Amino acid sequence: MIWTKKYAPKSLKDLVGEEKSILKINDFIKQFKTYRKKASIIYGPTGTGKTDAVYALAKENNLEVLEINASDFRNKAHILEIVGKSINQMSLFGRGKLILVDEVDGLSGRKDRGGASALASLIAKTSFPIIMTANDPWQKKLSGLRKKCNLIEFPAVNYLEIFKVLKRIADSEQINVSETILKSISNRAGGDIRSAINDFQLVSFGRNEILKEHLDDIGERGKEEDIFNLLKLIFKSTDSKLILKTFDDTNLKFDEVMLWVEENIPLEYSGIELKNAYDKLSKADIFKRRIMRRQHWRFMVYQKYLMSAGVASSKIEPKKGFVDYVRSKKILKLWMAKMKYGKRNSIAGKIAEKCHVSTKKSIKDIFPYIKLALSSEENYLELSDEEIDWITK
Repeated sequence: MIWTKKYAPKSLKDLVGEEKSILKINDFIKQFKTYRKKASIIYGPTGTGKTDAVYALAKENNLEVLEINASDFRNKAHILEIVGKSINQMSLFGRGKLILVDEVDGLSGRKDRGGASALASLIAKTSFPIIMTANDPWQKKLSGLRKKCNLIEFPAVNYLEIFKVLKRIADSEQINVSETILKSISNRAGGDIRSAINDFQLVSFGRNEILKEHLDDIGERGKEEDIFNLLKLIFKSTDSKLILKTFDDTNLKFDEVMLWVEENIPLEYSGIELKNAYDKLSKADIFKRRIMRRQHWRFMVYQKYLMSAGVASSKIEPKKGFVDYVRSKKILKLWMAKMKYGKRNSIAGKIAEKCHVSTKKSIKDIFPYIKLALSSEENYLELSDEEIDWITK
């Protein structure tokens, strides 16, 4: 049996995550009739237990769950038909009911035109609590829906909380595994508890004891996934210990991280936050230069802190919503510049060798006269046809 199902939370005490968020959901369910807004949107990263929390709290409150996945909606009429019939229809067994609309941000494209507005129109008419889940509720198409809903954030789960879940599973399955290995699996999941449990089940398959080398079975998550997880922590979190721990557990190079952070700061920060973040990044670059010039490797700890936790501390308040982080364009620009000047540098190198000067001097003082040398039939510099063609053009 899949462990994510086998060990899904059954009650309030089993839930893992932000306690305040869980209590807010529970209060909405219990005190639904006193709420002005009759629906709530639970939002946060994939795998943080949003749907599991709804089911566990519904069971805690003896409610039947009617789950509808937003991706199944074809159009406005379909939504009105399916959800419209549910909002006032009593439970099959006479119990109270909770309507769960999963992945509401999945409403997209022409097929779902009017879907969000149709849902919004039904909220005021419901006799039962409506809870929707989303990764990114800040999309423009959901603006009307947001206004009629209570927003409850479900942040990425702290790796220590994930560790506690894996420890309970290990004890239940009678698997001999060290806390260090469990914490490694927990941390590499990047706040995604579902991925952590899946990874643990994979590495445990057919074993009663897990050793460090067995972690190779689940492999390292792709570099791009690592960088996106780290960026989410830097820009969304203020937990410097978690950020630094996540950084340490990746194989990402410092220069690569700096480029990604530099490129995406403007997507998350503005005003004084933008200024402070770039100030931290510039100080990280100063330490990088000192390391390169003077071989002061002890400065790496300052470089790492400034470019990660330092940038994270620049925010005035935690950032909400989904941001599609982009790859740095600087690497492409450097490559284009290298290609542009590649022929020139190749020619300059040959000039430097023949004239016994530096490449820099050959570019500055001799290169302007190179066409005169080409007027001679003798190819003294031993230039290739491509280099000669580049000069003449």
